[in-house]
Amino acid sequence: MSFESSLEHPDKGKIAVIGAGAIGSFYGGLLAKAGYDVNFLMRKDYEIVKEKGLLIEWGKEKTFQLYPVKVYTNTNQIGPCKWVIISLKTSANDILFELLPPLLSSETVLVCFQNGIENEKWLYENFGPRTIIGGILFVCINRTGPGKVTNFGFGKVELGQYNALPGKELKDFATMLSAAGIETEIVNSLEEARWKKLVWNIPFNGLSVAAGGVDVAVILDKPELALAARELMQEIIKAAKALGFSITNDFIETQLFRTKKMGHYKPSSLFDFLEHKPLEVEAIWGRPLKKAREKGLELPRLQQLYAILDSLNSLSSRD
Repeated sequence: MSFESSLEHPDKGKIAVIGAGAIGSFYGGLLAKAGYDVNFLMRKDYEIVKEKGLLIEWGKEKTFQLYPVKVYTNTNQIGPCKWVIISLKTSANDILFELLPPLLSSETVLVCFQNGIENEKWLYENFGPRTIIGGILFVCINRTGPGKVTNFGFGKVELGQYNALPGKELKDFATMLSAAGIETEIVNSLEEARWKKLVWNIPFNGLSVAAGGVDVAVILDKPELALAARELMQEIIKAAKALGFSITNDFIETQLFRTKKMGHYKPSSLFDFLEHKPLEVEAIWGRPLKKAREKGLELPRLQQLYAILDSLNSLSSRD
């Protein structure tokens, strides 16, 4: 089914999506389908998306082709926006010093759709003071072809505000996501929500790479890998509790149950590894390990995984 993105909601303001890979294309595409003024920064898929649009696959009932698409090759062409969704890999954050300035005004809100912790802090320190919103995404999504993104399951977004309780702008953005058909929840503690996401991201993104390139079904099927995943989850919950966050061990069973439903899903870090792209080592594994050590905790499973991934990252950068 094809949808035109001509209807706009000027009262909500212009949106830019920086890092229009799987995540940016999916959520930006849903917002554009709902009629919001979404502007995508693309380089790799620019020509095909400009010519044919953006295909979002999400089961039989929710699949659609978005056309036309407002797509650009540089942010000067987009200009100042009310909302800037950042879905770049954290390993590429330095390019934001070039990309963000043309998009910013005193009213601009930055929405961080990135993995790991302390990304909102980095954005505030370098592009603040301004409202920074963090989005924690619960979705199994991959780029499955030029101008094509496939969601294999879920899609929920949790929104929290950096260094503050949820304000008007966060609630406005949550309303926009909900209007686009995205299950959305507002959380009071962005940092706690980020640590909850780490309970899944650290083991499954990490082990998929460290085990040589396996999907989540293989991790669950191999007894030693499944044990490693469980012990990593236990370590992250231990660290989160030391930091004052309330995450119970029951959360592990919930995550494992959801992971079984994912089938042979390949986490995003595995795609980066297979394509010889830098892994988000510090944001996902390094910073949590450092935080735990600051609390006097030793996390041997995480320490070992971090060392392996950091080494693989260094080797990959030489290719």
